[in-house]
Amino acid sequence: MKDLGHGANVDNMAKQFGKDEKDIIDFSSNVNPHIISNLGKYVLEGLEKSRSYPDINYTNLRNNISEYINVDSELIIPGNGATEIIYLLMKSIKKRIAILNPTFSEYGRGAKLNNLEVIDFHLKEENNFSIDLDEIQNNMDRFDSLFVCNPNNPNGKVKDLNELLDLMIENDKLLIVDETFMEFVGEEEKYSLIGRINQTENLFILKAVTKFFGMPGLRLGYGVTSNKQIIKNIYEYKEPWTINSFAENLSNYLFKDKDYISSSKEYYVNERKFMLQELRNIPKLKVYDTDTNFVLMKLEDGESNSLKLELFEKYNILIRDASNFIGLDKGYFRVAIKSHEDNKALIEALKKTLG
Repeated sequence: MKDLGHGANVDNMAKQFGKDEKDIIDFSSNVNPHIISNLGKYVLEGLEKSRSYPDINYTNLRNNISEYINVDSELIIPGNGATEIIYLLMKSIKKRIAILNPTFSEYGRGAKLNNLEVIDFHLKEENNFSIDLDEIQNNMDRFDSLFVCNPNNPNGKVKDLNELLDLMIENDKLLIVDETFMEFVGEEEKYSLIGRINQTENLFILKAVTKFFGMPGLRLGYGVTSNKQIIKNIYEYKEPWTINSFAENLSNYLFKDKDYISSSKEYYVNERKFMLQELRNIPKLKVYDTDTNFVLMKLEDGESNSLKLELFEKYNILIRDASNFIGLDKGYFRVAIKSHEDNKALIEALKKTLG
């Protein structure tokens, strides 16, 4: 199979080094280490429901999401992970799309596989990966849609995109925002554009359920837009029954678990501070600010792939070599923020390796 260059390749690495996959601490995958209570009970309920086809319209699922984000269920498109929505969206929009890099590679891949013309904009490291509104304004006639990840993967910073959205509305362009990691942000309400969905048809938001709720294998995500034409276009292409009964059933509980949601947010606010402080005490390492559940770093000398192999071989720790992100060089790598004990293990391993 084609190597798509993502993290979470634990099984391949374990086989390559003759290790037991269960011994590996996977910092390459950005997933909440905590899980909701009574998960086993809910899974068994889903197993029982799997004896029948899921509701082809996902009415209950969309209603649960609707209550969670306070948006009309008719404006919600559920998918087999946010990735399914990305690929459906690329089939459903106009043929010229701009992408703010460095960012998640599936945006560009999905666009090219659907024969869209891709224009790459670059968030510059020397400007803290900030968005250059003047550059976007000056190139407005080159694209029909603009894709931005917020908080951005791989650098983790969240941005206020209201001015950018206003610019897109003014020029009648579509702003696509991937908010997969937004729930990890301490001031989510300040930065999420969900509240503007009903104000404009020039906005499409992607969300992933399984990152924040710690179950990426569940494969559940959704898109949100008031653009009825895009919704219609997506459903022209969308395959039936792409979401299984386990995911649909869990939606009855995930979004209502207020204790889990608040405790997870609090954990990440505190653990980010700890991680950034400790990592910045390690020599030969540049550590970038983050607002989400991962940290981007750069080696002052050396290559991230060599560091990745050394950490894996000596300490059973897997990091994400970030050199394949557009605009990043061989010194960049990314790590997830995991449990406090795992985070301490990573910090000690980095100190021994780089100190």
